Amino acid sequence: MLCFLVQNGACLVDDVNGSPIPGIERFADLVDVENPYPLSFVEQFSLAEVTAELSTACYAGMLMLQALGLGGWMFDGINALSVLGASGDPEVPGLGFSFQTDERWPLPNVTGLPGVFEGFCPPHYPDMGAAVEAFVQRKFGAGGPFNPGTPGPYRDNPRVRGAGAPHDARFVECVSLMAQYVFDRFGRFPGTVPSMFMLTYLQAHHLDLGFYDHHFGPGAYLDTHREHQRAWHGEPG
Repeated sequence: MLCFLVQNGACLVDDVNGSPIPGIERFADLVDVENPYPLSFVEQFSLAEVTAELSTACYAGMLMLQALGLGGWMFDGINALSVLGASGDPEVPGLGFSFQTDERWPLPNVTGLPGVFEGFCPPHYPDMGAAVEAFVQRKFGAGGPFNPGTPGPYRDNPRVRGAGAPHDARFVECVSLMAQYVFDRFGRFPGTVPSMFMLTYLQAHHLDLGFYDHHFGPGAYLDTHREHQRAWHGEPG
């Protein structure tokens, strides 16, 4: 989101603490320092976006389960910190994600699963400048979506992949300045929302057709459910 803001000539102000980003005036040629976006709004907006994407993914999975003839259920209500690994109880390790605590935060902050799925923030990087550099490399470096050498489905793949304007050193410096301010002021990045977030879950299972035949009327399940064992497991119909 910070990269998106700078690409569109915008920057942040810390509305939580009533403070501008020190040094942002040096980038007045890149961003509108007189009309910055509130940090709390940008982070809440970002959280809403990723939550919508995750929920849509679960919904798409739910549709696929029906096509495969599997049962499924979208739900929440499980303690997300415990699932990720931040319960604080060694007997409840969850998925083993790294988390940190700080007297400024009411809850632990999960940052990633080392070596598997790491957030672009400390402790997985020494500082936010290094995290931003790694993020830019992920976008434009070898294998990145905007690298001309990355394979893809386009007829002229190098031209399409390479059409995205790379982030130059000054752009990276501007983004890093804002990101490092957030980390220094709040002790984490992002500052006001979790670094790693989990809410919606999708469960998949085989249906007990006898249960539905006994307790429900016709139409309680689809033909794909009726035929699943035969179609996917070779069992007699």
